[in-house]
Amino acid sequence: MEKSTLYLAGISSSSIQQLSEKYPFDIGRLPVRYLGLPLVTKRFATADYAPLIEQIRKRINSWSARSLSFAGRLNLISSVLWSICNFWLAAFRLPKECIEGIENLCSSFLWSGTDLQPHKAKISWEKVCTPKHEGGLGLRSLKEANNVSCLKLIWRIVSQGNSLWVKWIQTNLLKKASFWSLKNNTSMGSWIWKKLLKYREVAKGFCKVEVGNGELTSFWFDDWSPMNRLFDTAGDRGIIDMGISRQSSVAQAWTGRRRRRHRAGYLNLMEAALLSQRQKRTEKVDTVVWRGKNDIFHPKFSTKDTWNHIRTTSNTVSWSKGVWFPHNTPKYSFCMWLAAHDRLSTGDRMLRWNGGATGICVFCQNSVETRDHLFFACSFTSRIWKSTAKGILKARFTTGWSQLIDHVSNNQRGRVESFLIRYALQTTVYMIWRERNGRRHGEDQHSEPLITKWIDKQVRNRIITLRRMGDRRYDEAYQMWLATRS
Repeated sequence: MEKSTLYLAGISSSSIQQLSEKYPFDIGRLPVRYLGLPLVTKRFATADYAPLIEQIRKRINSWSARSLSFAGRLNLISSVLWSICNFWLAAFRLPKECIEGIENLCSSFLWSGTDLQPHKAKISWEKVCTPKHEGGLGLRSLKEANNVSCLKLIWRIVSQGNSLWVKWIQTNLLKKASFWSLKNNTSMGSWIWKKLLKYREVAKGFCKVEVGNGELTSFWFDDWSPMNRLFDTAGDRGIIDMGISRQSSVAQAWTGRRRRRHRAGYLNLMEAALLSQRQKRTEKVDTVVWRGKNDIFHPKFSTKDTWNHIRTTSNTVSWSKGVWFPHNTPKYSFCMWLAAHDRLSTGDRMLRWNGGATGICVFCQNSVETRDHLFFACSFTSRIWKSTAKGILKARFTTGWSQLIDHVSNNQRGRVESFLIRYALQTTVYMIWRERNGRRHGEDQHSEPLITKWIDKQVRNRIITLRRMGDRRYDEAYQMWLATRS
């Protein structure tokens, strides 16, 4: 009883006072939050989604960015912050302003840590929120996730899910009518209900019905025939000509009438579809199916497949397999990803931002520091790369960035050899970039043999880790790597 609260509407303050004396409950006032979510009937205002923004901000401030790499921050965003957002998205359609606020916070955290400085972004957030094979980091756009969540709510309604929310909608809003037959300008329901009605045009392309006994399938508004939704073809006039009421199910259309001949050809096609379905009638309950991968319909909702259908696609990049591969080290892959996009803060890019900056390579002191010069046209870095990869690349060895990234991204080698080449390249890029930054900031300089030794040690440690993990596919990796060091 002490955990219960009574909420009243349409009652005067004096009546509320009398009820509070009569019932041993606390009297609550709207709006209120339940399980962390606001209970509102009107469109989200800034004050309604402010707790979500504040919750994300507090999480970010609680993490020590000093010990987090870019890859570490990305992992926290995808596993923690996105989970918080998904909890809200499962119940509401978040406003555009809310999504933009969340994405600005996450972008600032990714690129600058808890300082939350938005001007430090190296790559646009829109590009970050694309699949890895399209050059992104694999995060899902919240705007697209918002649309998928609304489609999932529609799926729960049309599939007649066994939940209190669905049953309440069927009793109070649908009232035995089809979800597809309601008008968009209805005055019934909350703001989220009206938003769901506007998503129906998108949902129509995903939802079909496999007819069994025909009792739960709307004749006019469900997609059960080869002609799709019959009302979209025939309209109100077709309801009159066919003699089948607007609320009729397929089972009701089978009984109480006989087949007619019509002047309009599409009406005769409807009659033929109805007869054909009647001949295939079974005692099974009608099944609602949803479009999944490869446009195959399934009796369940797939968030991933739906997202792939509605999202905005980009061109596939050729280097994705050279950056993202099994058993990679995340911080090495992130550095390699930035290098593939040419977004590392190399000397030539620093000169664009600040004409007074020193853009000369800190290793050779002869050329402007570009990505292609640093990896591995520079005499200093080329010797490191040659000591590391000459033994495994052999005749295919090159110091040209474009040829190298294309070579490590193809699948023409065996699993073990591909892993060693890719991991050695990423480790070398990361170690050289770390040494370059150290020299730029006045730290101690390290020699080529020492850096090469570090790279060799990192590769060996990774191979040993794979062995301890029990992945037997890489048993030959250590011997193969040792053979390249002689």
